Amino acid sequence: MPDTIAAAFRSLSNRNFRYLWFGQVLSATAMHADMVARAWLVWDITDSSTSVASVLVVRAAPMLVLGLLGGVAADRFDRRKLLMIIQAWTLLMHIVMAALLLTDSIELWHVYVVAFGLGAGMAMNQPVRTSIIPNLVGRKEMINAMSLNSVAINSTRFVGPAAIAALIAATDVGWAYVWSAFAFLVVIWTTSKVNIPKISRRASRGNPFSQLIEGFVYIGRHRVILALVLLGMGPLAIGFSHQALLPQLVEETYGKGVTLMGFIQSAGAIGGLAGGLFIASRRDVSYKGRLMLLSSLSYALALLGFAGAKYMWMAFPLIIWIGASQTLFRAGNSATLMEISPDHLRGRIISATLLDTALSPLAGLAAGVVADRWNVGAGYMVLSAGCFAIVALVMLMYPRIKDL
Repeated sequence: MPDTIAAAFRSLSNRNFRYLWFGQVLSATAMHADMVARAWLVWDITDSSTSVASVLVVRAAPMLVLGLLGGVAADRFDRRKLLMIIQAWTLLMHIVMAALLLTDSIELWHVYVVAFGLGAGMAMNQPVRTSIIPNLVGRKEMINAMSLNSVAINSTRFVGPAAIAALIAATDVGWAYVWSAFAFLVVIWTTSKVNIPKISRRASRGNPFSQLIEGFVYIGRHRVILALVLLGMGPLAIGFSHQALLPQLVEETYGKGVTLMGFIQSAGAIGGLAGGLFIASRRDVSYKGRLMLLSSLSYALALLGFAGAKYMWMAFPLIIWIGASQTLFRAGNSATLMEISPDHLRGRIISATLLDTALSPLAGLAAGVVADRWNVGAGYMVLSAGCFAIVALVMLMYPRIKDL
């Protein structure tokens, strides 16, 4: 067992990856705090799942443009400096939100504006941060490093949402953003400690929009990469949008409040941690294609289970199931994309996967409309059907994905 644990965390022996990873841990805590606080704040103001989902749409909107440009920037400029600038912007957004809430000046339009600002930061952050990893750990440890990224997110989710929900219940929503601002101060410091080896900068000159098109042309010509990006629309877009339905689920189905919502979200980290540590402990994963397909189908089945989860205890095993499925999928998908992508295009290819994230709120909005018109179970059924449809589409388009 000690050898297995050591194997799971072996990439952390790399000093530069260790600093990057600790930054991921702290930024994930801030992300979870924002998710819980924003969802509950909007639900408290509006009593509408459609409104909760619409704020998610606004937060994701920058990813449609800035996420793609973030990939170009990651391939053109110094990635560490770029990452620090992005993190300073995100810190500012959390400070603004904390100030508005703690001075009782908050209005719904403020939530939309700050959500857009945080979405802009995330859109630029993800392609830059992810494209750094291959230059720190190398191809051999890629799946381990990507799995540890998922472990970072899920380890904080294990206690983060429940702790933030308890903090909100005991004090005020504003203190969730105070914590987020503090976390990003430390994230900026850890990023300053990362030294990235010099790499080819083939994209450092030329028209950024031409380079953006170059990335899409490359994806279009390589069907395997296109299939991997499309498959992510299941767990990472349609499936993940179930978060928009949680406030309605806990209040209307279970008769509870924000504390239960936080505990349900935290419980999902149990599955995420288990899945992440399982993959991270493998020395070699030669079945990534099957892993991605099975985890996508598993996610769809769990969402279908939520449609019939009439009793509160049923939500916990289902959210754990979802957590494991998403982590297994993300680790396999990210590692495979990084392995088969040329270094000078990695930022742009990763940024294309942000289109999955950008579409997530649109799926959540559709599910929210259905939930408001009929019931929350119907909303979950819509999301489940969407995940099944994506797997079927990808298998028709590129059957060999199962052999990756």
